[in-house]
Amino acid sequence: MSFIYKLVVNSLIFIIFNYIFPAGLTIVDWTAALVAAIVLALLNTFLKPLLQLISLPITVLTLGLFSIVINMLVLAIDDYLVTGITIHGVLPLFFLSLLFSLAQSWLTTLEVR
Repeated sequence: MSFIYKLVVNSLIFIIFNYIFPAGLTIVDWTAALVAAIVLALLNTFLKPLLQLISLPITVLTLGLFSIVINMLVLAIDDYLVTGITIHGVLPLFFLSLLFSLAQSWLTTLEVR
């Protein structure tokens, strides 16, 4: 149930970000947002830990701020793989990455309780 809940929340983040910043993100429809959330979950499961392990020295030197760059890279790969979404530029990618990071930390605090 938790995985489905995370997919719904991630899909809603894509849709809400599309309505708040239409110049930064284009989504064809809600199914594209759901597919993008599924691909993002798969990338976060398999690719992101590998990227974090490779970039561990840089992350330690920047006191964890390089993890934002890793999140941006994973979202850019998600944008490349899913044809229904388009992220227009680095600044929307940065803010979308921060939004997903905050949402994921919020979801993990809800799971602990």
